[in-house]
Amino acid sequence: MLSALIWIPLLGALGLALWPGSLGSAQARHLALATATAALGVTAVLLVQFDPQGVTGQMEEYIPWLLPIGLNYHLGVDGLSLPLVVLNSFLIWITIYSTDPNIQRSRLYYGLILVISAGVAGAFLAENLLLFFLFYEVELIPLFLLIAIWGGPRREYAATKFLIYTALSGVLMLGAFLAMAWLAGTPNFTYSDLQQADFSLGAQTFLLITLLIAFGIKTPLVPLHTWLPDAHVEASTPVSVLLAGVLLKLGTYGMLRFGLGLFPEAWAQMAPWLAVWAVISVLYGSFMAIAQRDIKKMVAYSS
Repeated sequence: MLSALIWIPLLGALGLALWPGSLGSAQARHLALATATAALGVTAVLLVQFDPQGVTGQMEEYIPWLLPIGLNYHLGVDGLSLPLVVLNSFLIWITIYSTDPNIQRSRLYYGLILVISAGVAGAFLAENLLLFFLFYEVELIPLFLLIAIWGGPRREYAATKFLIYTALSGVLMLGAFLAMAWLAGTPNFTYSDLQQADFSLGAQTFLLITLLIAFGIKTPLVPLHTWLPDAHVEASTPVSVLLAGVLLKLGTYGMLRFGLGLFPEAWAQMAPWLAVWAVISVLYGSFMAIAQRDIKKMVAYSS
């Protein structure tokens, strides 16, 4: 069932790309909506079958993949990831439905949105750190293209800035993940196994700071936020909804899942500083939102 949330959108995107002959904008929209509806239906079944009393991952799927480097196809869902998976499926449907039916290059547009749906769902469900990184990066190029092709007058600048910031986030995150395996002395990136690893407090603090910067870019937190107003303003309204509603949540999810989940001792020591950082970001965003005359900039800063 968890794999269906990844493969249904991917197959829908593949169908749009390989559809024989011409495919009108309305037809592409209907196909994309049907795909999103199917994924939303699977999400509803997942929501019904989920046991809220469970404290560990449920409905896990495991397929050995690249064992020498510790990369496995390992999925699971728990109380932290489930609401975000539901949110992703719902807002993908909203994004497709609210798009102009006559949008240009509709097959590419809807295909990119479906690829983002698969990447985000995979990231929220991944139980392997390298698998999470792969899915985290999957949404990078589609969103870049959605801004660069269908965005506003400064779309190239906004898309490039988004690409650079998000790529830096991915590099820092991957570096922290590789350092965890090196310090643990084994090429094992399974989340539950790394929770049992005995990292010193100094190592925890260093790795946590690296992850906080990586995911702070994606959240984003001040002063790592400067890509967001440009991306929000230049993106089309449906893509902006997707950006604020789902994609930014990857940053906060990563902080909680990997920062708090893997380094609780370092997190406890840094909690007062994290609270100060959060308050600064909230106040800065609020004052900037109040000062805006452009509604999309106001949404960007309030986000």
